[in-house]
Amino acid sequence: MGFALAPSALQAQPASYPAKPVKLIIPYPPGGGTDITGRAMAQKLSEQLGQSVVIENKPGATGMIGAASVAKSVPDGYTVLFGAASEMAINASLFKSMSYDPRTDFEPVSLIATFPLVFVAPASSSQSLGELIEAARAKPDTVSYGSIGSGSPQHLAAELLSSMAKAKFLHIPYKGSGPLVQDAVGGHLNMAVSSVPPAVPLVRSGKLRALAVTSRVRSEALPDVPTMAELGFAGYEFNTWVGVAVPKGTSKEVVDRLREGMVGALAASDVQAILRDQGAVPVGSTAEQFRLFVREEVAKSDRIVSQAGIQPE
Repeated sequence: MGFALAPSALQAQPASYPAKPVKLIIPYPPGGGTDITGRAMAQKLSEQLGQSVVIENKPGATGMIGAASVAKSVPDGYTVLFGAASEMAINASLFKSMSYDPRTDFEPVSLIATFPLVFVAPASSSQSLGELIEAARAKPDTVSYGSIGSGSPQHLAAELLSSMAKAKFLHIPYKGSGPLVQDAVGGHLNMAVSSVPPAVPLVRSGKLRALAVTSRVRSEALPDVPTMAELGFAGYEFNTWVGVAVPKGTSKEVVDRLREGMVGALAASDVQAILRDQGAVPVGSTAEQFRLFVREEVAKSDRIVSQAGIQPE
């Protein structure tokens, strides 16, 4: 999906929306990647829409509390989900019972950006990813890797590699990126799967070695680090991402107005700089492209979760 610049149709939409402040629900605590991106977008979106955009953090249940609150809200475009991969795709594969279905209970607005993950190893280790895979094939469950939790995007990224490489690794779940990267630096793990921002300074300072990124192309933040495809795993791609959705039943006119405002905000240079700092790839898709993307992501998660027998924590 290419980056879409804000079209002139922005001015052609009905002037009645928005007639009051728009509430942007972020289903995670302040300070994380989704929150940072959402706040950067909110400021510019306010300029695009000519109305205040108010951030409301509603964390809990791996994003499901905030997402459910949007799904159940009035479909008038004033309560908007700024969500991520877990609550908008992965959780549907993990939980038998959810209070909403990400495929049917939202009107998609736009995929905002994708974020690659990175496999890292302690600086004290000299093993390549290929050598770690060979060791895991020879002795299953002896090569450890850490993620930020069972069912997290990092966990699924590693299980996708495990399936494609026909190697069984030992998964060690952590509660957050901080403890994960600390143990990786300390040599308590053979490798870890991390989001890019906490890994980059440690890689640059020589405390961690980056083995591979999970995106289809190399990351601008880690340009010397190969992709999985370059290491022989053709077709491997697993990104986390953020996107925007509103409750089912929101009118097309409101969705279009909101989508064009979002794409306009995404084009701002300071928003682009914040995204680049996180190793992100801006997208700005159409609503229909995002609808298909979510369905494909749920199907991919279904396959990985089923093959690996992943259970939520």
